[in-house]
Amino acid sequence: MGEFDTVLAAHFEAYQAVHPQDVYKLLYQRIFGPEHLIDDVRAAKEGLYLEVIRLPETPSPAPLLDPLSPLLYRVNLQPYIRGGGSIEVLWRIFRHTARQFQPGTLVDLQRHWRLFLKTPWATRYAPEVLEQFWQRMATANFSPVHHSRSYAEANAPHYRVVLRSLVDGRSEFNR
Repeated sequence: MGEFDTVLAAHFEAYQAVHPQDVYKLLYQRIFGPEHLIDDVRAAKEGLYLEVIRLPETPSPAPLLDPLSPLLYRVNLQPYIRGGGSIEVLWRIFRHTARQFQPGTLVDLQRHWRLFLKTPWATRYAPEVLEQFWQRMATANFSPVHHSRSYAEANAPHYRVVLRSLVDGRSEFNR
């Protein structure tokens, strides 16, 4: 559980207004990677370019890389672009990730949720709130979610989920 605790700790320390929905999103991405984001390749590429064009100016952007798992990072767009990163390179890495990453299962998602419930981070929420949220996700067939409104307002999240192996060692990510 050490690596998992480290990921949760980094996330809770770096970001404000983290709700159960945001924890679920983190776990979902950790288990399933970016698979649900690239059903239409052309739309996904255009979406990345449009998102970069519309990036909000924030005084203290997120870290360049947020670890999700031993295999995956979130590449935060604002520091990546500010540092001169290429959108085309990021697109290729993202697309390659979507092709190569072997997603986990719903059993993995459930196991990670149970692990989360045993962490000190879960004590930030009333147990009934966590149970109600999990039941809503079960009713929705454990589909992907957006960040909570308060998380989105506090943190302006804009990122892509990529394989660490495609990022580690590349100069644009070693800042």
